[in-house]
Amino acid sequence: MRLNRVLLLAAHTARSQAYIQTLVARDLLPASVILLAPPENVSSRQARPQPDMPGLILPDLEESVTATCARTGIPVVELDTRDVNSSEVAAAMTAAQTDVVIYSGYGGQIVSDHLLALGPVFLHMHSGWLPAYRGSTTLYYALLNGDPPAVSALLLDKHIDTGPVVARREYPKPPAGIDVDSVYDAAIRADLLAHVLKDYAASGELSGERQQVGPDTSPYYVIHPVLKHLALLSLAPQPSEDG
Repeated sequence: MRLNRVLLLAAHTARSQAYIQTLVARDLLPASVILLAPPENVSSRQARPQPDMPGLILPDLEESVTATCARTGIPVVELDTRDVNSSEVAAAMTAAQTDVVIYSGYGGQIVSDHLLALGPVFLHMHSGWLPAYRGSTTLYYALLNGDPPAVSALLLDKHIDTGPVVARREYPKPPAGIDVDSVYDAAIRADLLAHVLKDYAASGELSGERQQVGPDTSPYYVIHPVLKHLALLSLAPQPSEDG
């Protein structure tokens, strides 16, 4: 199924790979893809076996966004900039005449007011239960706090993770040994994206849109490596009392 007037704004990242691969697998093809330029220093990923997670489509990190689009006939506009707020991105979006932009740019970039004002809504998958978990790397903070990992689909505004929420969903904790950043986190975001777009295809609307209600929490910042290590240790199988 081709999703007319739905565009994927993608980067050379595992998240973008997961998004396009999951949408293709669920027969929810965006009308087109705008692909930002690759980083200057691209490190090759060595694929390794990952634990199974029933119900989730884990990304194939060896298949690029362009390769997925090529085998499925999705048009791709490849840009020479990595800056989501560049004039090149604005021009490509305007030419695409889209209503919904699935945002999957590089980490650390905030979409500018100018880009948000162009007309299309920006649909973003945030790996945290909003409004409780705003900010960066909130998946690890949820694990440390004993809360289930979650993804919130929201429409971007000029602040960090404060826009209207379209959908939210909790997910099982990642199994020990999985690549949490490149595989698990990308897969759960892609899964909720597919659910949201399936509803959108049926209704023509981003149903469930609602303003965030709850205490005004400060955003989390990029997690310290020691805390991240502790969060990952919490996923390890616990030794039995007999062992």
